[in-house]
Amino acid sequence: MTTTLEYVFSFTHTLSGLVNLTAFAYKWQDFRRDPRNLALRALCGTRLFNGIAYLFLAPVTYVWLGRVTGVPNIGTLLGHTSIVLAALSAHVMVTGWFRSPGTARRLLPTVTLPYLLAIVAMAAFFFAAPLPGSHPVDFEVHFATHPTAGVYVVVFLATYGLNLANTARHTWPSSHAVERPWLSQSLRLAAVGSVFVLGFIVGKLLGVVGRWCGTTALDQAAVLWSPLMATVGSLVIVVGYTLPGWGAGLSSRLAQRRSYRTLHPLWSTLCEAAPGIALFEPRSPRLALYSRDLQTRLYRMIIEIRDGQRLLRPYVCDACEQRLRQALHGSEPPRSREGGGRKGGLREHDPDLLLEAAVLALAVRRKRAGRQPSDHQTGPGSRQPGSEFADELTWLRHVAEAYQRVSADGRALPPLPPCPCTGPPPAAPH
Repeated sequence: MTTTLEYVFSFTHTLSGLVNLTAFAYKWQDFRRDPRNLALRALCGTRLFNGIAYLFLAPVTYVWLGRVTGVPNIGTLLGHTSIVLAALSAHVMVTGWFRSPGTARRLLPTVTLPYLLAIVAMAAFFFAAPLPGSHPVDFEVHFATHPTAGVYVVVFLATYGLNLANTARHTWPSSHAVERPWLSQSLRLAAVGSVFVLGFIVGKLLGVVGRWCGTTALDQAAVLWSPLMATVGSLVIVVGYTLPGWGAGLSSRLAQRRSYRTLHPLWSTLCEAAPGIALFEPRSPRLALYSRDLQTRLYRMIIEIRDGQRLLRPYVCDACEQRLRQALHGSEPPRSREGGGRKGGLREHDPDLLLEAAVLALAVRRKRAGRQPSDHQTGPGSRQPGSEFADELTWLRHVAEAYQRVSADGRALPPLPPCPCTGPPPAAPH
C-alpha cells in the first residue's frame, strides 16, 4: 500500500505545489503594485512556502533529496519547516487584515518569535538521533514512539494546528461583516479550507496516539486521509485567497455575456430595419461572446441601438405614441383559464419601458411594410433617465426583453387607427 500511496502522493503533492506557486505568481502581481502592503506580502508568503512544502513532501522529491543529502528523511524537515513558515505568513496576514498598519508592524516580532522557536526546536529534535530509512508517507507514525522524533512531530502539529485554528477563528466571523461579496466569499473559503487542513492535524495525531497506545489500527488516518484532507483544504484556501481578483473579473465577464445575449436580438432587428448603423455587421452571438473586446462591443451595440431608435422614430408620431400609451395603460392582460393574470405579463414592466418597446415594434413594423414617414414632429427616442453606461445598459436590457414580448405576442401591440404620419409605399413604376 505504501508504494501505491507514494505514486499517488507524488502526483497530488506536486499538483498542489504547482497550484500554490501559481497562486503566488498571481498575487505577486498585486504585491508589485502595492509593495508596502504587509498583509499582501504575507499572503504571497503563504502561497510560496506552501507550494515549496508540497514539492519537498512529494515522495518522488523526498526520496531524491534523501539520496542527494545522505539524510533519508530530510524532506520531512524541509517540508515541515516550509509549512511553519507558511503558517507564520498566514498569522502575519491575518494580523495585517484586522489591525491597523502601524499596530501590525509593531506586533511582528511578537508574532514571529514562536514560529522561529518552533523551527529551531524541530531541527534540534530531528537531528538529535538517527532516523533510518526513507519514509515519505508514514514518517509521523513510523517514528511516533522514537523519543526525539515523537517530540518533533508534536511540536510541528501543535504549531501548525494552532495557526489554522487562529485563521478560521478570524476569517469566518469577519466574512459576515464584510459588505463586498467577493471578499466575504474569500474569507469563508479561507475558514473552510483551514478547517479541512485541521483534518490533516487530527489524522496525524490519531495515528501517533494509536502508535503510543501500541496499535496500528489508526495508521490509515495518518497515512491516507490526513494528506488528502490537507490537499483539499489547501486548494480551497488557494481559491479563497485569489477569489477577490479573478472572481470579480469572471462575474463581470458573465454579466457582459448575459447583456450581449439579451441585446443581440433587438440590435439585429434594428440593423436590418436601419442598415448602416452597425460598425460591424451582425453575426452569430455565440462568436462574439468569445471576443476579448466584449465590453467594447457592448458599448458599440448601445450606440447603434440608440442610432436605430433615432432613425426609426419618424415612423411613429407623437399622436401615435400618445394613443399607444393610452391603449397600453387601459388594456388588461389576458386572463388564464383559472382566472388569474398572466404571470410575467407585460403589465409587470415599467410603463415608460413598455412604451419604448411598443414604439420600436410599431416603427419596425411600419418600416418593414414599406410605409414612408411624413414631415411631422416626434418626441425623443428614449425615455431612459440616466446617462451613464451602466444605466444605459440596464435600461436597454429591459427594453430588449420587453421588445421580445411585444414582438412575440401579436395582442401585446394594440391596433391603432390610421394616421397620416406615415404614407403608403411608393407605387411601383409601370
